[in-house]
Amino acid sequence: MLMKPIQAQGSTDTSARIRKAHPPVDRAGLDDFVGYQLRLAYIAISRHFAKAMQAVDLTQKQTGVLWLIAANGGVSQISLARELGMDRASMMAIIDRLQNRGLIVRERSRHDGRRQELYLTPKGRKTMARSRKALEKHELWITNRFTPDEVAELMSLLGRIQH
Repeated sequence: MLMKPIQAQGSTDTSARIRKAHPPVDRAGLDDFVGYQLRLAYIAISRHFAKAMQAVDLTQKQTGVLWLIAANGGVSQISLARELGMDRASMMAIIDRLQNRGLIVRERSRHDGRRQELYLTPKGRKTMARSRKALEKHELWITNRFTPDEVAELMSLLGRIQH
């Protein structure tokens, strides 16, 4: 019995079959919309971020929360939710996950018994240091596509959308 040789992944034969089975989609001018281009950029950045942060096992939102707690020890969940544009329930879920991993602790405020303050644990500080290094590499992956002047202009332009 003759066996057909197995082709290497990515061979032209395989690529041709994939293209034939999945012909390109006519975007009908969708590429001309800034929002569409921003969405595609966001997807690419999110995928790279997920790979970059895989070793520390943090999502984008978890990283942002951890970062802000590190910079603002004693911050409340409500303040974090407001800063990150999230609802309280979503923030609580993130805080619960970070606490269950031993990265943060909740402490009742000495000034306002109704308020809980958030702090990094020693494990949280180590994870934050590791995530900073991964985030710096991720940021370079983005910014290396531009000159320093283009990065400054891009930051300025994106800032206009946010406000």
